[in-house]
Amino acid sequence: MDAYILSVCGAVIISSLVTILLPDGKTGKFINGVLKLFCLLVILVPLFVFFKNGSFETAGSAAEGEISLDEEFIGGFYDEFANEEARAVEKKIEEELSVTVTAQIEWDFVDYAYEVSKVKIKIENFGMYGKDEHILVISKIEESVCALLNVRAEAVEIYE
Repeated sequence: MDAYILSVCGAVIISSLVTILLPDGKTGKFINGVLKLFCLLVILVPLFVFFKNGSFETAGSAAEGEISLDEEFIGGFYDEFANEEARAVEKKIEEELSVTVTAQIEWDFVDYAYEVSKVKIKIENFGMYGKDEHILVISKIEESVCALLNVRAEAVEIYE
């Protein structure tokens, strides 16, 4: 795109310089008309390339008609999304089971989409549950996380 803009600017500057130096007679008007056609052709070069190749990309372009993704932006966006989901998991478990937990979500970028690969839950406080009931609470937490994030039970790790 930069080369195109520079070529258009160069054509306009050259034609204006030549127009300043031309005489006012018939020859000057003829050359002025030719210069205007030259500028028009330089401006229309992308259309010729489009009709020849079927896209606006030039032959030497690395993209070859394909749009590249901004991996850094996507990674930051999905990191923030995973953090929000982790906070939602923590809140839901605290509301449903009265257990204080810390959640961490690991994700993968699969087929241009966000996919949860692993969920780590650390139980900070069991709350009102006794010693023997904590095993049932762990299974309830696992079920709740699987339902909320739509993941398999193997992807959920719970630590005490």
